[in-house]
Amino acid sequence: MKPLLTRRQAADHDRDAIAKGIPGVVLMENAARGAADAIVARWPRDIWARPLILGGHGLNGGDGWAVARHLLARGAKSRGVLCGERDRVLGDARINFDAAIALGIPIDSLPLDDASLDGMLEASTLLVDAVFGTGLDRPLSGPALRLVERANASGKPVVALDSPSGIDSDTGAVFGDAIRADLTVTFGALKRGLHQHPGVSHAGQVVVVDLGVPSPSSNAFTLDTSDLRRAPRALDAHKGTAGRVLVIAGSPGKTGAALLAGMGALRTGAGLVTLGARGAARASLDAKVLELMTTEIPEALEAGVSTAIREAASGDAVVLGPGVGTEGVARTFLTRVALEIAVPTVLDADALTAFASAPGALIGCRGPRILTPHPGEAAALLGTDTASVQADRYGAATRLAALAGHVVVLKGARTIIASPDGRLAVCVEGTPALATGGTGDVLSGILAALLVHWDPFEAACQGALLHALAGVHAARGDRGLLAHEVADAVPSVLASAPNA
Repeated sequence: MKPLLTRRQAADHDRDAIAKGIPGVVLMENAARGAADAIVARWPRDIWARPLILGGHGLNGGDGWAVARHLLARGAKSRGVLCGERDRVLGDARINFDAAIALGIPIDSLPLDDASLDGMLEASTLLVDAVFGTGLDRPLSGPALRLVERANASGKPVVALDSPSGIDSDTGAVFGDAIRADLTVTFGALKRGLHQHPGVSHAGQVVVVDLGVPSPSSNAFTLDTSDLRRAPRALDAHKGTAGRVLVIAGSPGKTGAALLAGMGALRTGAGLVTLGARGAARASLDAKVLELMTTEIPEALEAGVSTAIREAASGDAVVLGPGVGTEGVARTFLTRVALEIAVPTVLDADALTAFASAPGALIGCRGPRILTPHPGEAAALLGTDTASVQADRYGAATRLAALAGHVVVLKGARTIIASPDGRLAVCVEGTPALATGGTGDVLSGILAALLVHWDPFEAACQGALLHALAGVHAARGDRGLLAHEVADAVPSVLASAPNA
């Protein structure tokens, strides 16, 4: 797990280091040396032989002028373009600006005519973006926008320092336009915007450079392959001790959701999985199952609620919602059962829709819950639209966890896990091949099986990571993956994970 910082946290971390006696120019020097090392490690000499530094007048520009010096020391013919006025380059940035000029590095200032700028871009072999970094909080305009547009159109390899200029380093949103980097060298710790789209596609490969001070603590962190763990299993384990999961899912025409959730739970290690389907759906499922068991949930409201609660009480975890339906009786059934089941429960699909008008009611649940909305469901629960959720996924997941009082898994590329106590995690693994129907049902089953052994936040983190890695393992390209193949890949992925 690696810390994930907001713009303010990153600035506070730098200020704290300076307050403890580490000069800002030392932090800048460490950043620049690390960035130069990363550039040399990534490309052969002919690519970084003629770097053009695109620098602003602030601290990010100072990082750039120091990088120009370090590459010059390695034999590169560095050159720079200042996006700003020379008399606005102050403090630590000025020290490195003046040093670069004193060493013979030519630095031109905008505005330049198109022919001159394009000529400089054409003559370069590598562009280093040091215009804004994490400091930008407004749309690009004027010379800066023109410089970004020209840089993107140049076709040259691009390195961004700290964050691509034009990216909101808190959310990953684009401020009108943004640098498209092949490599982003970020300083001290990862930034949130580098791990949500579209920031992900603008950042390219991301490398963290040590600034010579301890990494900051944070309530947000990344999840990658190295973080996957499996719950220990005793040598004398049996199906009863491995976990009993009830999947309340499916309706006529939508029994696949129940089957996929059930297989997700079984493949993750649950010992006994029962599919509880309302009415006629149970008979349909009976004809399709082998390893899974079934039980009928009566369609009549009171009988259905009491049966579901009784069946849940004999198990360890529940999945509630996939394919159950959203009509009047089904909706009321889901609402009642979600609130009254005492064992840990994953609320997915129709169970989330049932609370769209009153997500705060979930605070009254009798047991812990994990909510697994896709962006549209999250928007309905928050009373907003999908575009707003996607514009700030960290914020949406955090608000929903606080509103509902339970752990939230906001699905999508770079799935986010949020806890009501403010903890955040983002899964940096995955594949576009997971964008197919039924993979969310598999995730629900995975989460329920893990709820047998982990607390809700840890189960959500491990489940989202396991699901993503199973998708990568099973995929044969970026499309054509079937949901059941994700479930089938889970044991192989778990086999490579160490015990917790």
